[in-house]
Amino acid sequence: MAWRRRGVRLAAGCLVMAAIGFIYGWSVFSAPLAQEFGWEPTVLSFTFTVLMWAFCAGGIVGAKVAARTSARTTLAIAAAGMFVAFVLSALFMRQDTPWLLYAAYGGLGGCSVGMAYTATMGASVAWFPDKAGLASGALLLCYGASTLVLGSVATGLFAALGWRRAFVVLAAALALVVVVASLALHRPTDAEASALPRPEASAGRGEAAQAGADRDTKGMLATPAFWSYAGWMFLASCIGLGFIGSANQIALESGADVAVAVGLVGLLSVCNGAGRLVGGLLFDVLGTGRAMAVVAASHFLGCALAVGALVAASVPLMAVAVLVGGIGIGGVSALGSGFMATAFGPKHYAENLSVLNLVLIPAALVGPSVMGTSATVAGSYVFGTAALAALGAGALGLSALTALLLSRMRQG
Repeated sequence: MAWRRRGVRLAAGCLVMAAIGFIYGWSVFSAPLAQEFGWEPTVLSFTFTVLMWAFCAGGIVGAKVAARTSARTTLAIAAAGMFVAFVLSALFMRQDTPWLLYAAYGGLGGCSVGMAYTATMGASVAWFPDKAGLASGALLLCYGASTLVLGSVATGLFAALGWRRAFVVLAAALALVVVVASLALHRPTDAEASALPRPEASAGRGEAAQAGADRDTKGMLATPAFWSYAGWMFLASCIGLGFIGSANQIALESGADVAVAVGLVGLLSVCNGAGRLVGGLLFDVLGTGRAMAVVAASHFLGCALAVGALVAASVPLMAVAVLVGGIGIGGVSALGSGFMATAFGPKHYAENLSVLNLVLIPAALVGPSVMGTSATVAGSYVFGTAALAALGAGALGLSALTALLLSRMRQG
């Protein structure tokens, strides 16, 4: 019965995460706007930058709102924000108002997704103190994979209804899913938490069992282990965002034709989604330090193989690079969630996770810039991809350091 109740919570959380995953489908949602208004790519790409910034800010807001009210209230607010963001874009967007796109879809939409993300992760993972990695991986798998489904649905609606009506229909549907699923989501009460399986029963190497007392954000920021992990996540995120942002161009430079390059980008998306679940399982079995090392090695090896594919103009080798690197890229978010839950406890989990996710802001600038500079200055992605591989080697070193610092923190 206990597993059934926990399964319902996790399923509801997965449904919410699937609904809010549209944030990564911006290339699909922006296509009809580019066609109608003729906006330059820089205008549209900046919307995604605003989305990521607003997502990080919304995560902090959502954590605070959830702490003072409840996950359900936070999700209701987030659903309303998503609905308004889409509707404002649909009703008032004009060729001379790209600022509305930034404010409505980017700012309000991104903030709403951030609120829903932290509220859902906080309310769902708390039910799995013994399987934090598995729960996080399942949630993040749905979050990342939803782009494939929502993208197809959106494209069909654009053709059938036009993008303005389609935006309104999608807004209503996504908001409804979030509100209905939120009815099954709440953090466990003290009595419910005491009845949950303890980490000692299944924590592999006992890492979760050794976790210290709950730490608020101020206490978390005072620990060297947090900063070491944040540095690792920054390097890994630079690699992931840089590689994903240039995946199509890298594939073309390796000798792939347009159709094959698109297929490799699709493979990267699938591996990215699967890597979230793999990363969660690795975390539960190996613990933080070893799982970090495996994921970092995947980043390094994927980039190194990509360099080889570019130099040798080998499409098969590039496919292997995408497979290996994609799994590692997907594992980063699952490890971050598990690390927050076991190292600093469930009480302040949502707020702590939202603070950790702030590293995505500089990473979203650095990673793509490395690749863009390589293509502009050298006329090739070889040097940029090699630089990403170097960051992977640095992440391997931080894996060992984080494991050492965590051990000292728990002993102290």
